[in-house]
Amino acid sequence: MYFLLKQLKDNFRDRSIVMLDTTSDLIRYGLKAAMMTGHPEDLKEVIDALSMKDAIYHIRIFDKNGIIKFSSNISEINKNITSIEPHHIDFKQIVNKVMSMGPEKKKYLITAPIINEKICQSCHEEQRTIAYLDVETNLTLAENLFYTGFGHMIYLGWAVVIILSIGLYLIFNKFISSPLKKLAIALKDVEKGHLNVQLKGNQNDEISSVFKHFNAMTSNLKSSSEKIDKMHMAELQRLGRLTTLGELTSQTAHEVNNHIAIISSRIDYLSLESKKVEELQKFVEDYEVLQDQISKISYITGNILKYSRKQNSEKKEINLANIIRDNASLYNDILEKKKIKLIVNINAKNVVTVADAVQINQVLTNLINNAADAIHNDGNIIITLLCDIDNNLVLSVEDDGPGIKNELTDEIFSPFFTTKNSKTNTGLGLYIVKKICDNHNAEIHCASDPENCTKFTITFKG
Repeated sequence: MYFLLKQLKDNFRDRSIVMLDTTSDLIRYGLKAAMMTGHPEDLKEVIDALSMKDAIYHIRIFDKNGIIKFSSNISEINKNITSIEPHHIDFKQIVNKVMSMGPEKKKYLITAPIINEKICQSCHEEQRTIAYLDVETNLTLAENLFYTGFGHMIYLGWAVVIILSIGLYLIFNKFISSPLKKLAIALKDVEKGHLNVQLKGNQNDEISSVFKHFNAMTSNLKSSSEKIDKMHMAELQRLGRLTTLGELTSQTAHEVNNHIAIISSRIDYLSLESKKVEELQKFVEDYEVLQDQISKISYITGNILKYSRKQNSEKKEINLANIIRDNASLYNDILEKKKIKLIVNINAKNVVTVADAVQINQVLTNLINNAADAIHNDGNIIITLLCDIDNNLVLSVEDDGPGIKNELTDEIFSPFFTTKNSKTNTGLGLYIVKKICDNHNAEIHCASDPENCTKFTITFKG
């Protein structure tokens, strides 16, 4: 709107300039004709005739000293223009035509020198400028209406801009800013643990869509939280039972050791007596078999007592090979009953790393149990420890049972995910394994053939 009004204003100004040029040219021709014919009164008639036009406000001709020689207002003749209208003319600037618009009266002004042409030089000699022509024109009715409306339109434009700004602010605040503030407050509530937060969105817009996704997220979080709490309570109860069982097992193992010690000492006595009593010598091989079996029982009860002791959870230098062998010795007898062979391959020279022994034991326990569950009966579990080309320790647990479907390998480390049908299975085993690996700056990867095998590989970064 502003540029349109400016263009109209320029058009009016150009038209008025053309009118001023035409009027000044007409007066020049009249002046030239009057002077050439020797009838100066003819110029006065021309000036008076032009002054009668509504568009003409004032016409003057004054000399270089500012004395008015001709004027549409007779009372100004022979007076100095500087005394009539101070600051109206600056003689230093009138080298060529000067055109402007009076800021107060809103009139177009033109002041131009009357040049001493060749035909005039016989009377005016060789002076360059004979006099000055000064013309003022009034604004036409259309121009007056335009300039009045111009100001009104500018004010109206500003009013429209302000109204639009306020309207856009209110719309932005209602549909964008306010919903985003609600979302920010709701997120803070969720961060504090308040999972019952729900946002209402009544519009079919992007913000309402965000609210719907937020509500779905909080609902899922609440459901997962409740499930975790139930699982946690069940695990605590199970842990309590296992703790009690562990204490009973520890006490039983201790009592068994006491009785084994008595039996072992009696066998040693009989073995010594067999060297003295000839009738007992035929039982020497039986004494050795019994002593060997007692040693195996002592080894098993010793491991039970070792693992039943409370262990502090802390990271320190551990021998990873020893931890693997200890776990294997615990599972050998159990796995043999299921006709599963446990194979341990230690192919690393430097088997020492900084880790939490308790958590590493938990990792091996979960992986071995999963492998045994996958095989069921008749199969192999291979535990391998080696160093890669970057000298990182790489631990792998591989079984030859049915593998995991390819589309499920990305989900197996998620909490509560399981492919087992057992009601007692929580789906947290591999999730805990992944968290322990992350805690040890170790990477765990699963490679599986759905038909033949599954292999978990853990790389301990140096």
